[in-house]
Amino acid sequence: MVSKSDLKVLEVYEVLGETRYRVCVKGTNLLVNVSATSENEALEKATSILAQVGLDDESLEKLRRIVGNRALC
Repeated sequence: MVSKSDLKVLEVYEVLGETRYRVCVKGTNLLVNVSATSENEALEKATSILAQVGLDDESLEKLRRIVGNRALC
């Protein structure tokens, strides 16, 4: 399972009075956009979303090998 240490907040922005976070999975080009009241909450939500789509440790490592040095974060 992806942990908070695998994630990095790239951007915090506001849309229609709602604070949103753009979170990247380190070593990949995967981005998750979430609405949250804090960075910690954003990381928790991103972790939950990534678990729901089935990103586990094995698939994350495979993806990191494929992406290599072209990763966003």
